[in-house]
Amino acid sequence: MNPITSIDDFLSRNSKQLAAGQFEACPLCGRTHHVPFGDILIGRGVIREVPALANKILGHAPRRAVLVYDTAIEQIIFPAVVEPLRAAGLAVEPFGMRAEPGHLLDSGMLNGNQAADEIGPTADLLIAAGSGVISDLTKWIATRLNRPFIICGTAPSMNGYTSITATITVNDVKVSKFLNPANAVLLDVDILAGAPLPMIRSGMGDLAARAVASADWKLSQRQRQTYFCALPYRMTAENENRYLAAAEGIGHSEPGAIELLSEAVLLSGLSMTVVDGDTSPSSGAEHVLSHFWDLLVHLREVPKNFHGTQVGIGTLILLNAYAYLKTIDPSKIDPQAVLRRRPSLETLEADARARYGSQADGFIAVARKKHIPDAELPAYIGKILNAWEAMWADLDPYLAPVERIRRPFEQAGVPMKLADIHRTPEQAREALLYGNIYRPRYTILDLLWELGLFPEAADEILARAGVL
Repeated sequence: MNPITSIDDFLSRNSKQLAAGQFEACPLCGRTHHVPFGDILIGRGVIREVPALANKILGHAPRRAVLVYDTAIEQIIFPAVVEPLRAAGLAVEPFGMRAEPGHLLDSGMLNGNQAADEIGPTADLLIAAGSGVISDLTKWIATRLNRPFIICGTAPSMNGYTSITATITVNDVKVSKFLNPANAVLLDVDILAGAPLPMIRSGMGDLAARAVASADWKLSQRQRQTYFCALPYRMTAENENRYLAAAEGIGHSEPGAIELLSEAVLLSGLSMTVVDGDTSPSSGAEHVLSHFWDLLVHLREVPKNFHGTQVGIGTLILLNAYAYLKTIDPSKIDPQAVLRRRPSLETLEADARARYGSQADGFIAVARKKHIPDAELPAYIGKILNAWEAMWADLDPYLAPVERIRRPFEQAGVPMKLADIHRTPEQAREALLYGNIYRPRYTILDLLWELGLFPEAADEILARAGVL
């Protein structure tokens, strides 16, 4: 174990220096924060370090190292990963995972289980060669087989490499699963700089969530008394400044800029890992919108997008939701009028069944869990209104101005319109209005309903966001 002695020591470290780290009795929250990844490497040409990492993990050369990849990018994986590993002396056995024709590969429980059965227990090491979906699938397969694994990222497209959770599709719904951590995580900048630009831009979109997620997390602490620690937000701050300043270079795949983006990706994943896998530091209502849009892929066969690209647009929408909320005069909100107008549980349940069919039970369960009884709602709202200024004093430190995100997006060419992700204004409005009962996490979406500002405010928020 790599001891970390203070907050300053923690914040001074990069991702490599945080590997195997443990910070006991955090003065911000009282918990112990630890990093369960034995090695984290980033840099040019570091793919050549994989054989040594494999020997270190196993104590001997692998007898059967299985490399998991997406056949859709086979033309990238073999020259960039398989051939260099073989040249470095590691005899890898490629295992390609294939999506159904006309679809992108998904990190589904069923295809993960099938792959685990096909690979079997004779594999003594797994290597993930890919980005988000392959990373999550390999976590699932390795956990099911109880085998060590190394993640070799091929695109800085999302922050899940150093997360101890994976997003797995179960019965058409994406859920976060706690899985075994990788024994080592490696990002070779030469490989990442050659990734398709849409994937690189997706990484910027996923990281933008920091501008909303911690505010939602803090809001949840205020309204639901959930756990919160400011350390994850602070540990990602300095590198965020660096990669946002390099946005133009990121948009041109310049290796130096890609390395800054990649380090930010690793730290963002670690910001969740150090709070025992709680995704709240990097996943708030903006991720709810993205996961909701993913649900529509299964329910209505709309096109699937890169997760981070959707998150980026979701971030623009939710930053403007917070900006809208800040314009509200709390004295104009009448708790009794809100109570009279709000939909009943019975109405919500009937609506969910009409809209979401086989998936309605999940919506209904969340709605029931979040429901505040009629007798308690006016006092609940009154408490929020009486502490309005204190609420913003708590939230403002974790909210970014919209231009802090929009300007770098423009410089890097990150998509910022719903049309760019094949979503309509109606689908965006639906995600805003039903997202709060799609996920149990408490976010600004819940607060907007509780204060009686939804559904009317949804259209104004989308217009403010400039995504239409």
